[in-house]
Amino acid sequence: MLEKDDYFILYLDERSYYMLPFVENQSFSSHRGNVKFESGMSYGDKVSTHLGTDYYILKPTLADRMMKVKRRTTIIYPKEAGTILLELGIENGSRVIEIGSGSGALTILLTRIVGEQGKIYSFERRPEHQEMAIKNVKRFGRPENVEFFLKDPVIEGGFGLTDIDSIFIDVPEPWTLIDAAYEALSGGGFIGTLNPNIEQIQTTVEKMQQSGFIRIRCLEILQRGIRVKKNMTRPHDRMVAHTGYLLFAQKLNELPVNKYEHETPETDDDGQDFIEPEN
Repeated sequence: MLEKDDYFILYLDERSYYMLPFVENQSFSSHRGNVKFESGMSYGDKVSTHLGTDYYILKPTLADRMMKVKRRTTIIYPKEAGTILLELGIENGSRVIEIGSGSGALTILLTRIVGEQGKIYSFERRPEHQEMAIKNVKRFGRPENVEFFLKDPVIEGGFGLTDIDSIFIDVPEPWTLIDAAYEALSGGGFIGTLNPNIEQIQTTVEKMQQSGFIRIRCLEILQRGIRVKKNMTRPHDRMVAHTGYLLFAQKLNELPVNKYEHETPETDDDGQDFIEPEN
């Protein structure tokens, strides 16, 4: 059963749904009528308005929580967030640095993934952004799993942390943080960035090559929904297209004798050449 301040989705259809905190005897009103939330409600229940419209009580996804944050900045969208987790190897117990707390959308996801054994270290240089991120994490995340820093690592000599598993950078000039990230990461550790412009990616790749990172790769995630209807199934006319380029790499303990240079190979497949070892 829902308890006080548990979030739920009041769902009619994909165009009409709302994420709300449960408060016993509170009412919700729309042009479809009024509905009262009573004790004993559970996820999956149906509730009806006084005009006879049926809504359903559903459990919010992590994507719902990310998208419903109050914003002072743009956020990391769910379509990129899943790839970030996979490519940075983030799991239960991971120690992760996030640079650019922003509105806290990604922070919410990270705090729910690393668990009690992990830790998120979230850096922000603008106090008004950090304040908003902290409020959003308290609403939708696991605040006990994150430590916030009001600090610019470029100006203040790095992060002051070592043996970090993964670092994600979401600032306009990520190349200025590559050396500090190298010092903080453990050997083989993961680094990722997101930027909207390809010139930012080019500059960051050059810096990564100089600083001891390998397996550098860039990708873009596009999302297009499909409208499913009998004998009329087709893609939606609009899609969530470019929001940013993702860049990933891993740390080497030593720079190769010959300066490492990396070019992304031209390929018609997914770029993942894997040879199954012989028994």
